[in-house]
Amino acid sequence: MLAAVYLNCAGEGTADADGYVASGKSSGRLMNESDYIVPDVLASGLITVFCGRAPSPESARQRAYYAHFSNQFWKILAETGMTDRQFTPTEFHLLPKFGIGLTDINKTESGSDHELSGSGDAPMTVYEKIKIHQPRILAFNGKNNCRMFLHAVFREPKNLPIDYGIQESYKVGDTKIYLLPNTSARARAFWQPEYWRSLAVMHKDLLNA
Repeated sequence: MLAAVYLNCAGEGTADADGYVASGKSSGRLMNESDYIVPDVLASGLITVFCGRAPSPESARQRAYYAHFSNQFWKILAETGMTDRQFTPTEFHLLPKFGIGLTDINKTESGSDHELSGSGDAPMTVYEKIKIHQPRILAFNGKNNCRMFLHAVFREPKNLPIDYGIQESYKVGDTKIYLLPNTSARARAFWQPEYWRSLAVMHKDLLNA
């Protein structure tokens, strides 16, 4: 069984006024994990790490991932066989035994995209975490999260047109990037579970290899 690691990825170097490292090995936003609303679930040897934008108010209240009753995250993991049953949000720490990890772009604010100030957005810190742990797949739960990451890391336009599925042009070391339809109820009009099913096939093949 893989052990979950709750990790502070500040790295080395000195930060400027915006919290970005100007020198040293890390280029991420400096954060203390004690400031995180919900801890990262990261470990070496993971297959898929899911990345959202920020916890919902309900997730912040429960200090658990995807905790609103209308979010489909835990349901789709079970339906696609990525987990052996439908977990409750507070059981998120059990996911590494299925090769799954969790993180967010913004660890210090909660709410929908339009409710966030953006002061806690730290896509470069996600990049540093993925560089360290090198999961096989970094899966973004929603287009806005993925665009933010691609803009910060690869200098792509903020409104980059992107399709769901593997992002063939981008990798973090050996980690592939996969874009998924958002599981939030607010994105229900764009829900396409076939992309989650395709990811699940990839995930299980790699897990059992």
